[in-house]
Amino acid sequence: MSITQESILDDLENDRLPLPTLPEVAIKVRETVDDDNASIRDIAEIIMTDAALSARIIQVANSALYRGLSSAETVQNAVTRMGLNTVRNLATSLVMKQLFQATNPVVDKYLRRAWKLSTDIAALSAVLAKGYTNLEADSALLAGLTHSIGVAPILVKAESDVSLLNNTDKLDKIIYEIYPAVGAKILENWGFPAIMTMVPAQHLDINRINDGPADYTDVVQVALIETVSGSNHPLGHLETSNIPAFQRMGMEDMEEINMAGGVEDVKAAII
Repeated sequence: MSITQESILDDLENDRLPLPTLPEVAIKVRETVDDDNASIRDIAEIIMTDAALSARIIQVANSALYRGLSSAETVQNAVTRMGLNTVRNLATSLVMKQLFQATNPVVDKYLRRAWKLSTDIAALSAVLAKGYTNLEADSALLAGLTHSIGVAPILVKAESDVSLLNNTDKLDKIIYEIYPAVGAKILENWGFPAIMTMVPAQHLDINRINDGPADYTDVVQVALIETVSGSNHPLGHLETSNIPAFQRMGMEDMEEINMAGGVEDVKAAII
């Protein structure tokens, strides 16, 4: 069966495209935080059921974004320092890598590349949000990691069409054209708020209209453009001073951005 951009979008619109679900620990954390009776201890106990997540939550709590006067040595210390809402977003962010894995070698290569780009963009988004906006760094981190989540189900679908899977130019074009719509649908299914589902849907639109202050889509777009600058990415060669997202964030160009906010530190925690 030949897979096309139209056939994937048709499957998406008619709920036939298999979409990824959040790992169980992230779902439990999100549900518990939304419970008005939830305590820091409740959240910490859920996180501690996953050893890898526990270690990474502590690592992030001690990163440049959240570091305090003393080190956070336990999950409960980390949750106390960062707060429930921040930990909810971080728990989702830190299990995202599980959704970028595959057994097919071609698909796995694509997903590894997408994950690497997402982590670069996410770390920079967190630093930009903290340094240049009033937005939450943890939400910016999550927005950066999920902006390309739509790539995964497209590649899974492409596995059934060997000719497409081996035609990188055609596959790249299909992915670029429709991953924003697929990603927005995934985040809607996950119950993300509109300000977050907007990110995958609109981050490629460099002329998007936003009458308010910079939002998470602006932050991710700026981080994406900086990350792919000079590459063969469609957004790799732009005059940034004319892009509304840069203007809304009060930047003339990326050379003015202070990168000392711990990009590598944050990236190390989410890889």
